[in-house]
Amino acid sequence: MLDIDANKYFNKIIQALILILATIIILYVSINFNWILGIGVGLLPILLFASLYIIPNPYWALISVFILNYYIMGSTRYLDIISGGGVMDISLIYVLVSLIFYNFKTRLIDLKKLNTPIFYGVLLWFIYCLLELFNPETVTIKSWFTGARGVSIYFLLIVIFTLLICNKYKQMKTIILIWSILTLTAVAKCLMQKYFGFDSAETRWLYEGGDKTHIISSGIRYFSFYTDAANFGAGMGFSFISFFIFTIGEKNKKLKFYYLLVASLAFYGMMLSGTRAAIAVPFIGLASYVVLSKNIKSIIIGSIILVSIFIFFKYTEKGNSYSEIRRMRTAFDPKGDASYLIRKANQTKLVNLMDNKYFGYGIGMGGGKAKQYDSNSAIAQIPTDSWFVMIWVETGLIGLIINIGVLLFIFLYAAYIITFKIRDKELRIYLIGFFGGTLGMTIASYANEIFGQFPNGFIIYTGLSFLYLGIYFDKEIEENKNLISLKANE
Repeated sequence: MLDIDANKYFNKIIQALILILATIIILYVSINFNWILGIGVGLLPILLFASLYIIPNPYWALISVFILNYYIMGSTRYLDIISGGGVMDISLIYVLVSLIFYNFKTRLIDLKKLNTPIFYGVLLWFIYCLLELFNPETVTIKSWFTGARGVSIYFLLIVIFTLLICNKYKQMKTIILIWSILTLTAVAKCLMQKYFGFDSAETRWLYEGGDKTHIISSGIRYFSFYTDAANFGAGMGFSFISFFIFTIGEKNKKLKFYYLLVASLAFYGMMLSGTRAAIAVPFIGLASYVVLSKNIKSIIIGSIILVSIFIFFKYTEKGNSYSEIRRMRTAFDPKGDASYLIRKANQTKLVNLMDNKYFGYGIGMGGGKAKQYDSNSAIAQIPTDSWFVMIWVETGLIGLIINIGVLLFIFLYAAYIITFKIRDKELRIYLIGFFGGTLGMTIASYANEIFGQFPNGFIIYTGLSFLYLGIYFDKEIEENKNLISLKANE
């Protein structure tokens, strides 16, 4: 007994010393250098201590990456020494080490869970991207690796990690709850920008060129701690429609109200972003719910809402006194919009440059990214703007066909799973929420490069993986119901 008490006492001393050390480091670096850098450095002892718990637990390692992914690009505005991609590379290796360590210790990792269409589809896309290394247009391996991370490597790794690590329905709901908190922080930062102004780092970013697309004649486009307003708006549209659908299926009344609040605030954040393409995300998401719900009442109500939204934006001028609504309305009639016309003109130029480039110019060589490797390249002078245009430019027509084919296959098979394989009503609605949100983000990526961007990319990949884990969750729920029924009859 004394030994146990002594161990507890010793652990508390160690924890206290770590906190004291972290505080001293924070104060020293903050006074002598920068307060944000001070906090970052001071947190290292705490992170090291947390690692002792996380390394043996791959689920919490994955959660850590999920959270880090949400803030990493916003952090780069304050800390120039941070590389978002580099930090995420290290974090994913961290998850891999945790997974190997856990399996070595428990032998509980079931590789058979990779025997699923989403894994084979993403693997096929990764193999094609790997072969792009031999594209004669590729200038350096560095350009390929830098571009391939967002185009295919992260996609494959997150799918593998999610399929192997998330074994329980409760784990999916925990990730959803964490996502809701992250969404609220993003909205809070957006509101700070609107009502208190931009901080010094954000102001510097605007002066360095961000003002051209974020401070415009129709008003200010707010971006929170995302890379830009387009990414933020799409992310909030994703959160809005997903949590709105989650609300429909959630049985817990308190959680239902909370998710509705998150959805409402996310919608407001989407409007403040001024991102027209973002409206496609909830529009497609709601349409997905109408198709997959298998509920006549939901189909009727959902259809009425969809038609009403379309008529409101397309055929009325109501709400035009608000710049957010006025800008969103142009998404339904883009031909009179200057930025839309510029994008179409750029795509026309790209058509000429892509002649006979069936494998593209090489991954990492699309748009402005190519300037750091070949500043004189004609392709480097034309922005791609769209995720799928970027895929076309970098991997060619063949790559675009494979990419769209893989995504189409993933969504169609997921729709089949939701419609015919999932019996639990609550789970089905949650999966529809992920389906609608991820499909909306995929379609909206035609207008902006959002599919593989931080933090949206990781959330999309995780959500798609959950669609295929739904079969396991449904079986778990059924077994728990049978067990409860059996105990009740004893």
